[in-house]
Amino acid sequence: MKGRCLGVDYGTHRIGLAVSDETAMLATPLETVDVKSLDDAVRAVVDRGTRLSVRCIVVGMPLNMNVSRGPSAEAAALLAHRVRELTGLPVIEWDERLTTRLAERSLISAGVRRKQRRRVIDQAAAQLILQSYLDSQDPFS
Repeated sequence: MKGRCLGVDYGTHRIGLAVSDETAMLATPLETVDVKSLDDAVRAVVDRGTRLSVRCIVVGMPLNMNVSRGPSAEAAALLAHRVRELTGLPVIEWDERLTTRLAERSLISAGVRRKQRRRVIDQAAAQLILQSYLDSQDPFS
């Protein structure tokens, strides 16, 4: 299925966002949004999804290593539920274990300084979450 998708790395203070191209093959970082509440995060995701005319939203689920859901995963699931209700779009909950660490390693390898990494780590994690989801899809559908 073609069309843009929005990737979300949800955190209680910041959310990272990434977007795919129209062919749903490549994810790119979009932005990091400072939020003060779940309501702020929901508004930001709905706003960006609407502005970009996305066909789906992929929310990273920070599962525990044993695949159970802790408080962070429950909060991300609540965000996904509320965004789904408000937009009517498919909202996919996607396993994001270790994506922030992987994003940080990638940024360090690219020579990004610590101060700059703090500003882009969440959107880099969102990009990894979204790209992982896109890679799992059938490219011929």
